Amino acid sequence: MDHEILFWMKADQDYLTGLALFERYTHNTKIGRMLRIGGATVKNRLTLSYELSKIAKHLAAFENASALVKPPIKLETLKEEQPLSLEVISIDKLRSEQKMCYKMLDNLHAVLPFREIQDRKNIAFQILDIDDHLKEITERVTHYESHGVIPPMPVKEEPKKVSDMGDAELIIRQNNVRTYITRYKRLVADSKKLKTLLRNQELLDKFQLELDKITERLNK
Repeated sequence: MDHEILFWMKADQDYLTGLALFERYTHNTKIGRMLRIGGATVKNRLTLSYELSKIAKHLAAFENASALVKPPIKLETLKEEQPLSLEVISIDKLRSEQKMCYKMLDNLHAVLPFREIQDRKNIAFQILDIDDHLKEITERVTHYESHGVIPPMPVKEEPKKVSDMGDAELIIRQNNVRTYITRYKRLVADSKKLKTLLRNQELLDKFQLELDKITERLNK
């Protein structure tokens, strides 16, 4: 876990300091450029906080995976007549998937300004999901290039209960939940169907309750 990101989350979250951290730990120049040009608006502050919490989470998962992987395989010791190892075959697949993610993100960013408001929201959520997946792939490719083995994909575990989280996990989760609350408040306000409204309100209430519990734990 990188402590300077956690320190920023727990402190006053100075915008320029957070932006410098984001640019140091990510290669996503599109979001970085948007945050720098747009300035410290409420929306950009939320985006920056959300992106830094994701980076902190990925760094923690990457460190845990690195501690579990086996020593690197020396490919030059393999005989020429041997078939490609599973690692080599998988890395080609990973790189192909990585390129596809970049293409999808480029296409979504290109059409985003020209769509209706509701479509833009859906596209924005797609961008966030693809960006998360791309980060996971990039970390695995980078690890392979440095160590010769591909770490496993992070296991999608059930989220921990607030009562089981440490301070670092609580800070990361707090920032994520605040982002979800902002998102669902907007979705509740824009809901046109009763079924959609009830579902969004249910999720909003759920995240608000979780935020209250996290805040109570951190203030103890």
